[in-house]
Amino acid sequence: MKAQEIRRIRKRIDATLNNFRSVYGCYVNAAGEIVTTMEIPVLDMKSEEREMYAAVLKKVLSGKAGRNQLTLEMPADKVGNSDEHRLLMALKSTQLRDENMRELLYQRIIGSLDMDGDSYVIILASDTYDLRAKDVKNEEWSEESNGQFEYFICAICPVKTSKAALQYQPGQQEFRGVSTGTLLAPPSVGFVFPVLEEGSADIYQAQYYTKSTAVNHGELITALFMIDEPPMAADVQKETFNSTLAETLGKECSLDVVTSLQAKLTAKAEEIREEDPSAIAEVYIGDIEAILTDKGVSDEKVRKFGESAEANFNGSAALNIGNIIQKRSFEVRTPETKITTDPDTAMRIKTKVIDGVTYILVPAGESVSVNGVEINTR
Repeated sequence: MKAQEIRRIRKRIDATLNNFRSVYGCYVNAAGEIVTTMEIPVLDMKSEEREMYAAVLKKVLSGKAGRNQLTLEMPADKVGNSDEHRLLMALKSTQLRDENMRELLYQRIIGSLDMDGDSYVIILASDTYDLRAKDVKNEEWSEESNGQFEYFICAICPVKTSKAALQYQPGQQEFRGVSTGTLLAPPSVGFVFPVLEEGSADIYQAQYYTKSTAVNHGELITALFMIDEPPMAADVQKETFNSTLAETLGKECSLDVVTSLQAKLTAKAEEIREEDPSAIAEVYIGDIEAILTDKGVSDEKVRKFGESAEANFNGSAALNIGNIIQKRSFEVRTPETKITTDPDTAMRIKTKVIDGVTYILVPAGESVSVNGVEINTR
């Protein structure tokens, strides 16, 4: 789902929750057992509760595309022809009112989700709204309806037990020990089905949210959306790319090669964002091979990199640039030292062998401090 379409749905989830009839839920303990289920009409909620539930639902539509937000394409042959997809469609068409369908979803999530022994709550909410046609000439949205978009949101939130604290009691005019008990944490994972694509519902796709860039619960993606090879978590993509580069290039994986690759991929990502700010900046493995060749890496090493990259990324030809480079900083680490600099100045870092020892040379500039103390380097 594009950024503007995610924003359209987020706007529906305001603090009043007036666009939603009820919030449904299921409390699951650490043993994977259902403690209780709930159905709370929005009209029965206090204003503060509405705001808090709205914040939970909106969180599922937050984060960065390709890192926290993943648009999942379900296998075409399974759409309409599988129990998993029929369940999603039934939940959508009944606006979550069918208790049996909700129970099936709860059980499918419980049977596949590993929350590391934490209790959690599954929260569901459904909305239907009129789509407005867009005037292509004027680039404005018409007030006339162009059909309806039915969707539901699922948020899976860990449950945390708060620690006791001292709280001021106005009646006693003292600070006394209290415990706020069991609290609902922000969602760690969730999804929206179906997605809004070019002004209409796309039942072949789901919008998936993961709070962690290290773990995206691929087992849940497989169980709900029939995707046998779920996308790698963003941090795993970076680790896989780094290890592939180092192992295949070997001694040719020099500081100059890595800094140049970082610079060119950063420039490519900025170029893509200038053309389309909502697009995910991707690079083909073949383009990375060309950069390596330009930096003098041997043909044999470049070929090995390409073959390993395709295998390690499950045959994917394009990689998310934001997930394989460190955009905000450039880090050089040795067993004894860590150097962090701006990516724009990384090309000025050099290596040099002095008296048989390899040194990393960093331009000192005019101002140098050690533990906050300005020193003279001249």
